[in-house]
Amino acid sequence: MSCDLIYSSLNRLAACVETTEGSRLATHCLYPSFDPVHVFVAKVGEGFKVHDGSGAFRAAWLHGRDDLLIKRAIDAECKRFHAKRVEEAIAIEIESEDWLPSAILSVANASSLAAHTAVARITAAAETVLVDEIHSVASALFGLSNVDKEVDLRGKSGGKRRYDVVIHRRREHLLLINGVLPHHNSISSKYVSFSDTDVPRENRLAVHDRELGAGDIALLQQVSHIVPMLRLRKSPQEVLANAS
Repeated sequence: MSCDLIYSSLNRLAACVETTEGSRLATHCLYPSFDPVHVFVAKVGEGFKVHDGSGAFRAAWLHGRDDLLIKRAIDAECKRFHAKRVEEAIAIEIESEDWLPSAILSVANASSLAAHTAVARITAAAETVLVDEIHSVASALFGLSNVDKEVDLRGKSGGKRRYDVVIHRRREHLLLINGVLPHHNSISSKYVSFSDTDVPRENRLAVHDRELGAGDIALLQQVSHIVPMLRLRKSPQEVLANAS
């Protein structure tokens, strides 16, 4: 295969556009949305300022408006890559253009990793809240002694799989419930756990309180029933009928 084709494709990613924030360069680093990280280069005196235009902050903010958590994730990556946080942006100041490649790569990597770290933490926190509510609703209906949270069960593969909420009735009526968020880690882990059990599909519920993508719905429907949390709140007896 010709390297020219590869170079041509990569050159499109490296497009540089002049903006009011500096010359904007698309990099090969990605945010959780799979959008490329853009880095800005501005002339400051005899040197340069390289920054992400608050891209990491915005990317994480879309998944959960936790200002303090996001800034903590940004600060951690700034420390790792010898950058600094300027309000909501990741920035590095250099004195010579010789340092531009290193500064651009450092800012791009820091921005990408900060967004991924913040989104993972936001997702984990939101999932905990969702699972707690599912557990509360199920316990009110079936009694606390019949409902467990974060249960490891041995799967068909022989390995252990974790389920967020398990309602214990007779073995053939065991009901497995997983809280699911529109994030690839959540979707993937819940799909794997549901696909590795011999509990009937009608007794597996994927409960969500945020809109899921069409692809995520199609994937989860292969191994479970999908239930909006709103429906579970309003009609718990109807939704959980298979556990009785």
